[in-house]
Amino acid sequence: MDTKIFLRYVIELAIIIPDAVFVFLPVIDSLRWRKWVTYSISGVLLPVFVVSAAWVSSREMFPVIPVLVVSVMFLFLVFFFSVKVSLGRKLFCFFSSVMLGAFCLLYSISLMASFEAENVLWDSTRLLTIESGSVSLGLSLLIGALTFSLPTKKMSDLLKEELVNGMWDYLFLLPLGATVLIWWLTPIYPKLLLIARSRMFLLVLLPLIPLMILLIYYLLWWTASKFSESARLQQENTLLSMESKRYEELRNYMDDTRALRHDFRQHILVITQLTCAGKFDELKNYLEQLSEGTETVYSGYCDNIAVDAIASYYSAFAEAQSTKFDWKLTLPHELPMKESEYCVILGNLLENALRAVKVLPEERRKITVISSLLSEKIIGLSVNNPFSGKIIFRKNGLPLSNGEGHGIGLTSVMNTVKRYDGSMKITAENRIFEVDIVLYCNT
Repeated sequence: MDTKIFLRYVIELAIIIPDAVFVFLPVIDSLRWRKWVTYSISGVLLPVFVVSAAWVSSREMFPVIPVLVVSVMFLFLVFFFSVKVSLGRKLFCFFSSVMLGAFCLLYSISLMASFEAENVLWDSTRLLTIESGSVSLGLSLLIGALTFSLPTKKMSDLLKEELVNGMWDYLFLLPLGATVLIWWLTPIYPKLLLIARSRMFLLVLLPLIPLMILLIYYLLWWTASKFSESARLQQENTLLSMESKRYEELRNYMDDTRALRHDFRQHILVITQLTCAGKFDELKNYLEQLSEGTETVYSGYCDNIAVDAIASYYSAFAEAQSTKFDWKLTLPHELPMKESEYCVILGNLLENALRAVKVLPEERRKITVISSLLSEKIIGLSVNNPFSGKIIFRKNGLPLSNGEGHGIGLTSVMNTVKRYDGSMKITAENRIFEVDIVLYCNT
């Protein structure tokens, strides 16, 4: 085995290592195992694979392109079984990484065309010289350093955005198409790049391909984040409106109570005089008139103002459609998570439940809501209700939204639960639909 040829294979195949970093960064919060386990497995498997593949290839003088394809497929298998995201998202991250790797390889060939023109192994193996391979590897590291915030922040946020959920099944075609175009532009013979202005043309054109793709990613992220921010503000405004209404109810109740307390002494005096005079019919009429002005009863559902407002808001809806609520909310004045996010979860579940029981006979319209702190930083929430018909579950555990009201908004709930590293269990047994959620509020 020629050590120099072995080293050339190692350098060229090592391109999958920075590719692996780039492919994992956007989904670092969705790993199937603990981070250190994934880092250890990837950190051992990939270098071992690169060295082993280089050793076998240098002995047999395999063409480097098929070996690179096999290496990339190996990276995909490691990535596929290491993360818990949809197939469309996996393909998007994978081909974005492969696109940058392909760009680095082809751009290094263009930059080092004079070296590759003298490469005697190019025709038989397409194996780069040590100089070109080093430039390719260095270029990938440089791009990774310059665009570090893209996979760690923007692409990571984009993958979590609900507004683009339906696009992942075909969005990966963008980096895939760019990768195919880059490989198609790879010259059969590097000597051709030295003719006329071919080399200059490639050096200018090639960067435009990944730049355009990354620009599209940025525009998608910017648009989705703006819509998400607008939706968040709308949710907070809705919640604020509910809290204001609830505050108005409480203030009216306190005003009525204050007035009643002010007149209480006069009422006692009248009641005493009527009783002493034996005028019981007049006493009965007086008490009836007095009770008419005290029929309003304020019922608080929870110590937390925001959650109490949500409960009051949906209780009014439930009363309008003859539905009973069984509230068991033992939450403190301050939650260990964002109140707006908890209220969005609760609101989505209550809307689904109200929609589901609306079609049932009145005697079956009952919704049970239980929520409390399981510990200082853990919140538990359970909502159950009867349902009719058949509920079909998708592979991700969520019911189809065309069922009896269920499924609508549950994707949003699941995404919020994931952000808190929580768990969400949905069951539909014995004609009872139940959602159980645990939120870990450690952040």
